[in-house]
Amino acid sequence: MDLMLLTGLLASGVRFAMPLLFAALGETMGQKSGVLNVGLEGIMLVGAFLAVAFSVATGSPWGGLLAATLGGAAMGLLHGFFAVRLKVDQIVSGLALILLGLGLSGFGYRLVFAGHQSIRVPGFERLDLGPLSDLPVLGPLLFSHHLLAYVGIFMAVGLWWILTRTGLGLTIRAVGENPKAADSVGIDVDKVRMRCSAFGGAMAGIGGAYLSTAQLAGFVEDMVAGRGFIAIACVVFARWNPLGVLAVALIFGIADAGQIRLQPFFPQIPYQFFIILPYVLALVALAGSAKSASLPAALAQPYRKA
Repeated sequence: MDLMLLTGLLASGVRFAMPLLFAALGETMGQKSGVLNVGLEGIMLVGAFLAVAFSVATGSPWGGLLAATLGGAAMGLLHGFFAVRLKVDQIVSGLALILLGLGLSGFGYRLVFAGHQSIRVPGFERLDLGPLSDLPVLGPLLFSHHLLAYVGIFMAVGLWWILTRTGLGLTIRAVGENPKAADSVGIDVDKVRMRCSAFGGAMAGIGGAYLSTAQLAGFVEDMVAGRGFIAIACVVFARWNPLGVLAVALIFGIADAGQIRLQPFFPQIPYQFFIILPYVLALVALAGSAKSASLPAALAQPYRKA
């Protein structure tokens, strides 16, 4: 029984980690180019709403995923327009995105779904890999997740390879570390940052879509519940390494799954105490890693040509 409980906890942890993973991977690429986006919370909310709305409209979760990706990319470009093109303070622009996402998702939900509480939302189903899914321990742990979970894991590996082994990765890192030097060799700093900002927004939109169409099956106002900020903590704690982001997201996912399982064992303790555990973990992780973290040198610094 103990082994079954542990297996279930770890398997749930993988599923809980995926929204964080997608958002954190996109933020990693953005921060590596010098763009800080604290508005992931708002982008994920818009992605979650669009995924549900277009899944219902098209009858397929893939339609919802496409809409969430495009909507997230649009919000990422909006952030890039203000932070990169207009040189607005990146934290202020990100906070504005949070408010925009809260308003757009809440208003859109009430506009589209008002009076339709029992609408069935087409969602992503867990893969059935035959005998592999039936294996004891390894089956539920490795071979019974949604397709998007495997996409997220492969993207972590792929983005690590791009950042560390390709010319594109070198360009992104150069723009985030020394934009003046990058500009001197003909790299369009603002264009690279805009593209990374759009990519980061698209990934946050996918994270929101996973939350509303794979992990859950519907939209609730403010359902992201701080995951955007935890995704930023994942990036810092992982030292801007996509593989590290994967590991840290899994830790937070397991912590989130664990707090749900702890609640029935300690009914005398208010459930709110368990709910805050992942956020406390995020604060501890940030506090412990902030001093030793090696930030991209030009992070959150707008580049102005002399």
